[in-house]
Amino acid sequence: MSQQPKSDPSQPITTRQLRLMIVMLTLPMTLIHTPSEVIMFSEQHAYLSFILVYLILLVCIWMLSRTQRRFGDQNLFQAMIGRQPFLGRVIVVLYILYYFYIMARDARLLTEYVNTTLLPITPVMVILLCIFIMSGFIIRGGMKSVVSMTEIFMPILIGVIILLPFFVSGGLDFHYLKPLFPVDMVGVSNGAWYVFSYVGEVIILPFIFGSQGFKLKSAIRGFSFACILLILDIVIMILIIGLPIIPRMTYPSHELVRQVQLSDFLDRFDMFLAAAILPIHMTKVAFDIYIVCYGMGSLHKSMSGRMLQGPIILLGYVCAFWFFKDSIQIFKFDREWTAVAILFIIVLPIIIFLSFWPSKNKKRDGRTQQNEAADQTASQGADQAAGS
Repeated sequence: MSQQPKSDPSQPITTRQLRLMIVMLTLPMTLIHTPSEVIMFSEQHAYLSFILVYLILLVCIWMLSRTQRRFGDQNLFQAMIGRQPFLGRVIVVLYILYYFYIMARDARLLTEYVNTTLLPITPVMVILLCIFIMSGFIIRGGMKSVVSMTEIFMPILIGVIILLPFFVSGGLDFHYLKPLFPVDMVGVSNGAWYVFSYVGEVIILPFIFGSQGFKLKSAIRGFSFACILLILDIVIMILIIGLPIIPRMTYPSHELVRQVQLSDFLDRFDMFLAAAILPIHMTKVAFDIYIVCYGMGSLHKSMSGRMLQGPIILLGYVCAFWFFKDSIQIFKFDREWTAVAILFIIVLPIIIFLSFWPSKNKKRDGRTQQNEAADQTASQGADQAAGS
């Protein structure tokens, strides 16, 4: 068997852990800059862009979940390689490259965010190195460590978003939500285009969790909760900061947190919140690294995903500087990147849904076992009736 990171992700996780993982994949990186791009096009109807993306991704999650259920406890990486070795490996390699780019982008985006908000004097190279080192320590324990970090720090971010309206309730200006009608559907679609690639990263979970861990109902509930939090955050952002200002901001969520002033002694409460939610951003980078390592470990028996963690981190560190000069290039590439993301979020799930089915022998064996069990039960019932 192939050696993979320490914990096997196909092992079941609880429904609470699954929901928190979905929120972790959906919220942290999406909230850094994406609201500026969405509001630039959708304006006061920005929440409709998230609803549109939510409906599209529900269909994709359903297709992947249905495909996964055909293969029992196997995750989709295992099922695809086992059923069609060549095509399955090609698709796995494509997803490895896809998430390798996401890993480099997330790490560089987080570096620029920390450099701007917390450590303006520290060199960018040092910050990025620290982020990759910490992410490497997180994934040393495998998926179990990633899930544990999510359970610890994700509730902090959720609590901040839920309590934020109470802290800034005095500055809400509902004038920015008017007019409600008519709705500019072109602007809403453009806003959905920019947010689609970030929120769509959630579709990777069926590829690494088996059917016992990834349950469709729990996944839908977790994804619905994550989208509700996104909508709540962006509506509060519109009401507090205002439509004319948000598109000009690089990190609007940080500016929103800066509006929280509990007292004269805590006028920089935003620094405390930024430091408190920083570990969940590092956990997201660690998860990206894990996806790449686990995918490579599943390609061949001789590959060890755990041994590849160091080289992957070093390569990601170099590519984070090679791919992007600064955060502005990351934001500008979001428009083109969505076209690439559609291949992995919509097109490939459709191909997987239509192409991968269990072998007929397995189906026949399963039906034979069911028929034998039914005949045995019927014979036992007949014997009991005869004896009575």
